[in-house]
Amino acid sequence: MPHRSAYVCLSCRLSFKHSEYRAYQCPRCRRTLLLAGDAFEAPPRRDRDAWRVVAVVLNAGLDYRQRCCGCGPGYRPRTLREVRQRMTYARRHGVPVARALATP
Repeated sequence: MPHRSAYVCLSCRLSFKHSEYRAYQCPRCRRTLLLAGDAFEAPPRRDRDAWRVVAVVLNAGLDYRQRCCGCGPGYRPRTLREVRQRMTYARRHGVPVARALATP
């Protein structure tokens, strides 16, 4: 079975699985889909806060790809509260946002 990765449209809150790495467009809004990774589990479409967390993580340059050992992408925040805590930590300690978001 080919390796499938999730691609997401943050504005429409949709997720699609594709087996090729290339540029895809959202069928609803025609914007380019972002590669989220093979370990991405899309939150329900109506859960706006969860999608805001996904947007922060993806826009910070992180994704949800499996590590080489197959144990998942590592820590990613799941709530807006966790995102706020990680962003505050990054500001106060001068740590890059992506690193702060990936640190429990």
